[in-house]
Amino acid sequence: MNVEDMTKKAIKIANKLVEISQQLPSNENPEKKGGFLTIGLDEFSVKKVLDIGTYDNSKKEKYRIFSQEKAHRLYSDWLRNQLQTVSSWQTRNEKENKYGGAVLFEYPNQVGIMSCNIISFSGLNEHCDEALSLCMGYHLGFSRNRAGLTQRIISISNNMVFGEMFSTSLDLIHQ
Repeated sequence: MNVEDMTKKAIKIANKLVEISQQLPSNENPEKKGGFLTIGLDEFSVKKVLDIGTYDNSKKEKYRIFSQEKAHRLYSDWLRNQLQTVSSWQTRNEKENKYGGAVLFEYPNQVGIMSCNIISFSGLNEHCDEALSLCMGYHLGFSRNRAGLTQRIISISNNMVFGEMFSTSLDLIHQ
């Protein structure tokens, strides 16, 4: 899939996931309806920052900056420690405005060296941001057959939203 088609697909899926998040019993802030999605492909050789859903316009810059910060922090952490780094929750620090919501999908590139794709969202609460990023990874084909990775990520953050969002998304995304 080319980048343009992936971007169109990502926007459609992310908007649907935001809608799904509003209906989830485990979502502590169902009134939040949008934010920014950052996708870094192939170690950020391609980067997309996408406006998703609706939100208070006074928070636009905050969501855009936080989404990118999470993604870039996660990539920087991965460069230092590829064996352990999978989530922005691992370096979360509220005092420094560093939050969870970005996840990393590692894969061997064409010459067999490990590379990564990163998905980050900011605008919902942190658990919904992370659940949306994980679901995006699945629906874009970055994390299929990677149940161990998903379990590791949601255990780091104690994410109770992901399971509900993922099971609901399987039914609704492909309609």
